[in-house]
Parts: sequence; structure tokens; C-alpha cells
Amino acid sequence: MIRHSGVGFMDLDKYESEQKILVSVDCIILGFDGEQLKALLVRRGFDPEKSGWSVMGGFIRSEESADEAANRVLHQLTGMSNVYLEQLYTFSDLNRDSGARVISITYFALIHITNYSEHLQKEHEAKWFSLNNLPSLIFDHKEMVLKAHARLRERAGTHALGFELLPQKFTLVPAQMSL
Repeated sequence: MIRHSGVGFMDLDKYESEQKILVSVDCIILGFDGEQLKALLVRRGFDPEKSGWSVMGGFIRSEESADEAANRVLHQLTGMSNVYLEQLYTFSDLNRDSGARVISITYFALIHITNYSEHLQKEHEAKWFSLNNLPSLIFDHKEMVLKAHARLRERAGTHALGFELLPQKFTLVPAQMSL
């Protein structure tokens, strides 16, 4: 028996005949270096696809929500908190991960590249890649990055996402208006 949502108990034996499926979060971390938009990718440290380029991800723990897991993964890789993070899409193709049946809830984050710790970059074998020059990515991670880029382009017209890329202090010059 495990506690469920703080209300009563849930008997997992009732679900014994159901297939077990893993649920992960994958974070597409985008940054701007002043000239071009880039994605932060890591070398995968385990099989399947060990040493392949990947977005950063992890499995959702029993005591956390998907949003909490995404924030944890983002913090582990970047050391940053309070970053723009948006749920993007759920990837659930049957054979998307060759290791097991895994459903991935993807998120994208927007950070300023200069705020990223070089120490963490080395620790996670992470590297920034231009979206125009991505390496071969594992599983369906290229599709994830492309969806994040499309969402960012869509949001740029309706949200103030670019403020994540500005320094803390900056000057806005008002536009001249003529009537």
C-alpha cells in the first residue's frame, strides 16, 4: 500500500495485471549567445545509446509531479532555479526508447548562455549546439528540439520570452511616436 495524494491509501495489487510503463521528463534547454539560438545537449552516460548526444532528462520519482521533476532535472544540469520552463509535448510512440516502454513529458527552458556554469558543463559532458547544426541525437530527441524551437517561435510573438536573455539591468529607449 502507498499513500496517494494525501487522501487514503491506494492498493497497487489492484493494478497488478497492468503493464508497467516508465514516465520521464526531458528538458530541451535553449539559449542565445548574442548571435544565434542554441540547444544544450549532453553525452548520455548509460545504455542504451551510451555516449550519444541527448537532451537532459530523468525519470519522475514517486514523490514528485512532472513539473517538479523537470525543475529538478533543469537544476541538476544548469544549477539554475526560477528559469522560464514550459511543458511542451508528450512523446509516447511505442518504440521510442530501445531500453523499455518509456513515455516522455518534454519541457523547454530558455536561459542566457553566459549564466550557465562551465563546471556543470564539464561534469555532464554538455555542449551548446546551434539549432542549424545539431549532431545526431538519440531516440526522438531531434524531434523534441525541433518542437521546442517551433514553440519558441510561436511564443515569441505573444509572450515576453526574450526577457530571459537580457541582463538584469538594461536600458529601453522609447520609440518616437508621430501622430
